Amino acid sequence: MNLRSIDLNLLVIFDALMAEKGITRAAKAIGMTPSAVSHALNRLRQTLGDPLFSRTPTGMSPTRRALELVPFVRAALHSLQQGISLQRDFDPETSQRTFNLRQSDFMSDCLLPRLCARVRAEAPGVTMIVGQLPDDDEDPYAPGDIQMRVDARARGPEYRRKRIWRDPFVVAMRSDHPARMAKLTLDRFLELPFLDVSSAIVDRRSLDEVLRGRGVTRRTAVTIPTLAGVVAVLAHTDLCAVLPQRWVALYSAPSELATMLLPPPLEGIEYAVDMIWHASEERNAAHRWLRRVIVEEFDVLYAPPALQKRRVGHPPSRLDEVPPLAAAL
Repeated sequence: MNLRSIDLNLLVIFDALMAEKGITRAAKAIGMTPSAVSHALNRLRQTLGDPLFSRTPTGMSPTRRALELVPFVRAALHSLQQGISLQRDFDPETSQRTFNLRQSDFMSDCLLPRLCARVRAEAPGVTMIVGQLPDDDEDPYAPGDIQMRVDARARGPEYRRKRIWRDPFVVAMRSDHPARMAKLTLDRFLELPFLDVSSAIVDRRSLDEVLRGRGVTRRTAVTIPTLAGVVAVLAHTDLCAVLPQRWVALYSAPSELATMLLPPPLEGIEYAVDMIWHASEERNAAHRWLRRVIVEEFDVLYAPPALQKRRVGHPPSRLDEVPPLAAAL
């Protein structure tokens, strides 16, 4: 097929449909009307001789042909965007760049409000598309992505990883929980009923692997889909949860929850957050800017309360009026 016979704008729309799995969401992501995206999809189907997507109750499902095309389309679009970006230095104040950020609900609750405020203050023309993390057993890293993962597993040399936070785990429970009255041993830990979060903002692999190695398991009594409601559930039940120590301090009122250190041999297991990006973005000025902003905002978020308004490498601005999240919740 001769490329001259293809409107290359259709490939941008195809990429948006693959990412969003819906015409309305794709239209919103690329600034078009749903009708225009639908017409473009029909043209692309005729050009390629394949339906590309079929409707399902959960969204648009790509055909085998679409799945075969997507890595080539994304690589081509990314290379073009890189070539254009490298022709000039990145200027946040005037840039119209679009960034793809994928993260867990933990990051959406704590980092994202500050990050959005910072980007809006420094780069008002920049667009951020924030999505959920793909499953870790997929090959989830699209060119241009920045992903925030909990204790990310090692990837090949084509990826870069920076650990931006680590925090010890604690056992959190209501302030008058009976378990507080005695030292938390492994046997007592195993007797506790636990609340877990299925979105896996807390990486429980290491903890549960240690327990399995000793031939024991802990009891998960309740599993909820997201972080919303964790503090309320703990405060009104006998359930406990294994959570990052700093998260508990940020998102619970003083004296609302009590915490206890993990018992031996579980002590020392940490909650770690990694930022991951493709090696091809290492020297991209725009990408470097956003990575630096993410690191700085994470540092401010987890700084002692008295320092939370001090911003690393950034002069005072209206962003300094954003209250610390711990005070807002």
